[in-house]
Amino acid sequence: MGSAFSEIRMHAGRRRLDLQAADGTKIEFQQSKDSVPNTHGKELAHASGLMWVFAAINQHALQDLALTSWQGCRGSFVWTKSWALIGSCNGRVLLDLGHSFQVGNHVLLEVDHFEANGRTATGTGVLRDAQEFCYWMRDGHPLLPYTWTPRAA
Repeated sequence: MGSAFSEIRMHAGRRRLDLQAADGTKIEFQQSKDSVPNTHGKELAHASGLMWVFAAINQHALQDLALTSWQGCRGSFVWTKSWALIGSCNGRVLLDLGHSFQVGNHVLLEVDHFEANGRTATGTGVLRDAQEFCYWMRDGHPLLPYTWTPRAA
C-alpha cells in the first residue's frame, strides 16, 4: 500500500493529509527532508492550520541536533547538517526528538525560531511531551509545555 491509502482525503479527494487532530489542526508527518516546493505546495493546498512534525530522532541521537540551553520548557538548539526546509515552513513545526538522551523522555520541540547559516542552524522552541501530544491529537486536551530539569552527568 502506498501513502495514498494511509492518508486522509479531504475536499472530495483533491487534498490529502496524514492526520487531522481533534481541534481540526491538519498534521503532516515527515520522516525525511522533503523538497521546499513540495512543502509549499502542501501548505498552499491546505490554506491554513497545517502543522509539520519532522522525525529528527536520528539527528538528535547522533547529537547533530542538540539542546544547548534551557529554562523550564523553553530550549535553544544547534543543528549541524540541518534541513533548510524547516526554515521555509509557514505552519507550526515540531521536531520529534524521540527518547531524548538530554531530557530523559520522548519529547518534541515546537520550533518558534529557526536560523540557518549554511548547513548549521540554531533556534529556539518549546518542549512538548510526546504522550501529551498524542492526547492533544486524539482528544483535544490542551497541549501543555514540558518542563524538565537536565539529567545529571
